[in-house]
Amino acid sequence: MNAHARPNNKAVRKGLAHLDAGRVDSAERLFRSVLKSEPNNPEANHALGTLVVRQGKPQSALSYLNAALQADPQQGQHWFSFVEALLMAGAAGDARTILERAVARGFSTPEIAALKLRIDCAELYRAALDHHAAGRLNEAEKFYTAVLRADPGHVESLYMLGQLAARTERVQVGLQLIREAIRLKGDIPAFHCSLGDVLAECGEVNEAMQAFQHALALQPAFPEAQTGLGNLYRSRGDFEAAMAQFDAVIAGGVNTVKAHNSLGVLLFDIGRRSEAIAHLTEALRQRPDFAEAHNNLGNALLEGGRLDEAAHHYREAIRHRPDMAAAWSNLGSSLKAQGRITEAIESYQTAIRLKPMFINAHNSLIMLLGYSAEVPHEILVNQARQFDRDIAASLLRRREFANAPDPDRRLRIGYVSGDFRDHAVNYFFEPLVRHHQKADFEFFAYANMNTEDAATARLRDGFDHWRNIVSMGDDAVADLIEADGIDILVDLSGHMAANRLLVFARKPAPIQATWLGFTTTTGVSAIDYRITDAYVDPPGMTEHLNTETLWRLPATFCCYQPRAGIADPIDHPPRDDNGFTTFGCFNNFTKVSDRTLRRWAEILNHVPDSRLLLEIVGIDSEAFRRETEARLERLGLPLDRVILEPRKRSNQYVLYNKIDIALDPFPFNGGTTTLDALWMTVPVIALAGEHFTARMGVSILNNIGLPELIAADEAAYVDLAIGLASDPSRLRAMRGNLRQQMSASRMMDFAAFARDMEAAYRAMWRKWCAQRLAAG
Repeated sequence: MNAHARPNNKAVRKGLAHLDAGRVDSAERLFRSVLKSEPNNPEANHALGTLVVRQGKPQSALSYLNAALQADPQQGQHWFSFVEALLMAGAAGDARTILERAVARGFSTPEIAALKLRIDCAELYRAALDHHAAGRLNEAEKFYTAVLRADPGHVESLYMLGQLAARTERVQVGLQLIREAIRLKGDIPAFHCSLGDVLAECGEVNEAMQAFQHALALQPAFPEAQTGLGNLYRSRGDFEAAMAQFDAVIAGGVNTVKAHNSLGVLLFDIGRRSEAIAHLTEALRQRPDFAEAHNNLGNALLEGGRLDEAAHHYREAIRHRPDMAAAWSNLGSSLKAQGRITEAIESYQTAIRLKPMFINAHNSLIMLLGYSAEVPHEILVNQARQFDRDIAASLLRRREFANAPDPDRRLRIGYVSGDFRDHAVNYFFEPLVRHHQKADFEFFAYANMNTEDAATARLRDGFDHWRNIVSMGDDAVADLIEADGIDILVDLSGHMAANRLLVFARKPAPIQATWLGFTTTTGVSAIDYRITDAYVDPPGMTEHLNTETLWRLPATFCCYQPRAGIADPIDHPPRDDNGFTTFGCFNNFTKVSDRTLRRWAEILNHVPDSRLLLEIVGIDSEAFRRETEARLERLGLPLDRVILEPRKRSNQYVLYNKIDIALDPFPFNGGTTTLDALWMTVPVIALAGEHFTARMGVSILNNIGLPELIAADEAAYVDLAIGLASDPSRLRAMRGNLRQQMSASRMMDFAAFARDMEAAYRAMWRKWCAQRLAAG
């Protein structure tokens, strides 16, 4: 029977007319009614198959199009439609086989050449996707490029190549390619969503928000766009709006993995760590290869002292995404916390190699180099200078300052910190703020923090103006500081977490100084001074280790306010109860170098039956404890005389009542920990080194009036510890008077310290005014 004579073809033609008129549902009913009575009707099968393809379901269309081809192979369009659907379903190999059979039958039209090109491109594109998913980005890029050479309008390759470029630090190229894909095919929500992701990464918040909103206009319940929008709200500090977006995605139950991850990050940022861990764990339950969730879960675990678990998740992130610089950097942090300095340095260096402009990795590497006893301090200084050359120096704003060069006017002082809260830095900063004189100075706080606490509330009262800058870009913060007319801007963080060094790099104030939080040079050429004292930076000893000019205060570089509400120390050395001396160190264990441990082993060897008590983050992890004990034993420490305590908030200050003498690590001395020990009437033995971090004990002990506890070399350090442990009456007398001696010292004369700082500010300002006036 001739195809044109089929009685049902009239119904098929009617259905096609309905389809042309946009009446899709009625067209589909007509096609299906024909197939109900005549299942092999080629025209009905072909019409229904092409309709289903148009609905975006090529896989479902294959059975209809194959039936049409089998029923009437003489129709070239049946071959071409079947090939088209196979291509759209991702079966390029099958599409090539069918097309070759069509050619063998004698079909030869321009459509065949076009389909062959599309098949070639599809196979190249599939290979590109496979390489991309496996992290072989160079290979993926080659295949995407090959597709685009063959078909410059291949939208999917443009889009994927744009994502790849953005991921490999070529953000502007990535944006251009994604925008070109949108120009060619602007009705795909995923394209707009990816544009939003890349714009957000660049800090272009308003444009990113528009991109996500465009994606949501195309598909109102598009989970990826909702999650991206939530991330933008989080970056702006609007946590309530961010949570609403993430919760909406999770409640919808579709593609929730990224929402769980983002909500976990938000909860971690605001201090709700256990809830963060729950959401990040759920993200990984849904998608075990989700590298970002592994990395974020590692951060939450690291914050809780679960070092081995954190390292495991960082390594899982790297296994799934070897180019993930953030995971390499965070792995470095977990290794650092375990005292594995060499491995940590290599991990940070890998992160920087993968992402040369990775600011946090640069910061962490510079910090870490200070902990190593094997790395000369000059290496740290060179790394800080490299940070300036590669990143900071080019940001300098060159212009005349509008600040009036009046040497005696009231000055505007700005403090920039991420630690205006219950943090060790606040032990030293709060007493200064409370004792500042407002008659000659106006004080501005630039707080780079997500959360506030009771300490924040106390600090606010000490400032004339409070600015929260956590959600602002560096340029915007620099603009704000200039608008506030700041005369002297003081950095309290250096390369520590939550710093804003790149604001300082822009030089928004005529005078810039660094002080307190970071204990060595920043390397940033736009920072004029580092505030210090003559004990930690003796004249002539350390100038070459600083890019800043050293401004030495007359006594101490800081003052100390102990935490309120702590228990009083016991009124006698613990050895009076125990019958043996207990040495101790409660510093960050990263500071405890192998050199230090060898000297401690000597001390224990010369003080019979003595003990060593160490407080270590993560030591309650079985694997980390084994590694630590093996290290201690290798360096000569008798494990039966070493007590390892996990770091807990409940242990703070309490453990001091269990030790007789504190041993300061080197070359990176204790600061807060040394002062806490002394306040709890525990003498501290310190070694005088050759740069700031190696001389903090020198400044503290001299300013308190205990220079006899400072050793000039390692042999003297050992002798001092042995001597004090061997003289119970001297130890008892020293402990009995230590708190009173400390209270009366320059270390706790808050008003005098505030006057010293203010005098420094005024002298810096007068120097600037004189230079300005001399320059005309």
